[in-house]
Amino acid sequence: MPPKRATFITYGNDEQCAETRRFIEDAGVDLDTRDLEKRPFTEDEIRRLVGYFSIEYFLNPASKSFAKLGLDRELPERHEVIKMMAEDNSLIRRPIIRTNRLFTIGCDRRRICEMLQISMNGRQASDDDHDNGPGHQRVSSSSK
Repeated sequence: MPPKRATFITYGNDEQCAETRRFIEDAGVDLDTRDLEKRPFTEDEIRRLVGYFSIEYFLNPASKSFAKLGLDRELPERHEVIKMMAEDNSLIRRPIIRTNRLFTIGCDRRRICEMLQISMNGRQASDDDHDNGPGHQRVSSSSK
């Protein structure tokens, strides 16, 4: 079976993201990494990523810019938030882990394991390791 592949999107030197990346790679998943500090998302890329999901899933409240821009008090219109995120990619929650059909946001290992079909101990999961029933989500928003 060919190795699993995913895209891992992060921002700068973040130890929690680095630890999550090591966990995924140790499970045998090949990662294509994109550092938004070096290669920022454009407005169009953010718009495509967000799709019809709530913009709040994608916002990083730990960003220094989050409170500075008043996003902790009230969110502007969606298109304005996307514009702010494009101007300051640190506003984007991370890591974002994407496969062809699914993605998850944040460092929630349980959700990452479900999506990538790996087990919590870092090995590739068998069909019995996960419940992919109606509760399986395509997006998660754990804290980062």
